[in-house]
Amino acid sequence: MRIASLVVSTLVMASVYAQQPLSDEKQILKLEDDWVRALKTKDRQLLDAIVARNFTFIEPDGTVKDRDEYLADRSSDIAATESFELADLKVSVFKNCALASGLSKVTERRQGKRYRFSLRWKELWLKDNGSWKVVASQATPVNPAWDAGFVIK
Repeated sequence: MRIASLVVSTLVMASVYAQQPLSDEKQILKLEDDWVRALKTKDRQLLDAIVARNFTFIEPDGTVKDRDEYLADRSSDIAATESFELADLKVSVFKNCALASGLSKVTERRQGKRYRFSLRWKELWLKDNGSWKVVASQATPVNPAWDAGFVIK
């Protein structure tokens, strides 16, 4: 009888927790995972659902892309992503906006060549009508010798 009662209690608690909505932070972390999946599979529809209409992206080389340019580039066959890992994820929520940051480690093929690189990034998310969308993102290359070109003698 005790075992049956324990099983029923566990199932009831699991049901209650399963019905709890995700916190804003967890929603954004899930969207970050969805974004990576969309980039790996070139899923334009999923990218379209994540990226806001007024989205801008600052590429690692400093060029700025609007939403349409970003979506076209990321859903094209220009590069084949072999791996895309997220690390060091942080999300800070401020009412209807949030700032997310992290490190991406990417391996991809472009024009028959294999590239490995790491990027630090920051993203601004806005919540509109209960749905989070990313409005701005910037990716910066991680380069251990970043200051080499800036040394003044």
